[in-house]
Amino acid sequence: MEPRPASTVHHRRCPYLEQILKERAGPFGMLTRYKADCHVDRRTHRFTGRHPVPPCIGEPETCSLYRGEHGQENDRIRRYTD
Repeated sequence: MEPRPASTVHHRRCPYLEQILKERAGPFGMLTRYKADCHVDRRTHRFTGRHPVPPCIGEPETCSLYRGEHGQENDRIRRYTD
């Protein structure tokens, strides 16, 4: 029997993420708390839960701040390439 290939989980980080901290929270450390510093709005966003997955790590395309900033960058680049 051949060994199964290890499942690879690709975590993509938002390019506008300055820093993200992960810490245990709640009773007995059952919860996880993320604190993400966003470059776009210059604020710290908090995600708490049993297994939270902030968009900064998993799918930055779902974040409205990412979409807005990315669209503005694409417009600036398009001006120089057209």
